[in-house]
Amino acid sequence: MKEKSNKNVLGRFAPSPTGPLHLGSLVTALASFLDVKSENGKLWLRIEDSDSQRSKPNFIGLIKQQLVDHGIAWDVWPNLAHERAGVIYQSERQHIYSHFLHYLSTLDRTFLCKCTRKSLSRTNHFIEYLESGEKRYPQICRDRKSVCLSKEQTLRFKSTNRDDFVIRRLTTGDFSYAFTVVIDDYLQGVTRVVRGDDLKFTIERNRQVQAILGFPFPTILHVPVVRDSNGRKLSKTDEHSKLRGGKFIKKQITQSWTHLRKNMPSSWIEKVTPTYENYFF
Repeated sequence: MKEKSNKNVLGRFAPSPTGPLHLGSLVTALASFLDVKSENGKLWLRIEDSDSQRSKPNFIGLIKQQLVDHGIAWDVWPNLAHERAGVIYQSERQHIYSHFLHYLSTLDRTFLCKCTRKSLSRTNHFIEYLESGEKRYPQICRDRKSVCLSKEQTLRFKSTNRDDFVIRRLTTGDFSYAFTVVIDDYLQGVTRVVRGDDLKFTIERNRQVQAILGFPFPTILHVPVVRDSNGRKLSKTDEHSKLRGGKFIKKQITQSWTHLRKNMPSSWIEKVTPTYENYFF
């Protein structure tokens, strides 16, 4: 497929509406905003609600309001200037993902898999583990000529490093994050991605799909995740990580900036500091 080129600095913040934003996600949002605005770029807001089982529509409005309250303004996606506040929703883009999935299939880079989590837990095949802690799929269905239909059937990507990850769950029709994020980053011309370092393990998956489809590789900057006093990553269910409004907003922005100053490269901090001071002071 033809490669897009874009000289503008374009970034995105792409939360999943499985709950409201918390301090950790605010750190990523702030870093994404500062990264592109320090170079006069644009920041898209994308709602990654492709997981129909976990996404909750009632959190979407709250997430957008939290960003507005904290002074993190996104740029309006041009094709949606008069609707949806210029925000892209993955749940409305199934036809787009299906198009690219079909193309991958014509290249023989996908295969049907009938393995369930339960069957994989009982398999006699040797199980390896990825750096993320996930089990590496043991390629049971990869070279089968036909696969009988089953309730848990999925489409997997034929990888070059034996990490045959799921692209789509046919029972729900949901596409996986590893696939949709590549398509949307390309179509939105994203050149810079800022995300938590807990997602480092997905880079190889992203790169393989991008390479096959002829997409450019965005520059990726990883932000060390925020952890509690016990060293655990903050989650949306942690009471003390929840964002609050009113008088707490300035404190939460300051906390986020302090985390970035302590953990990000000094050259990056030097680049974005004038932008931070301009927008938040």
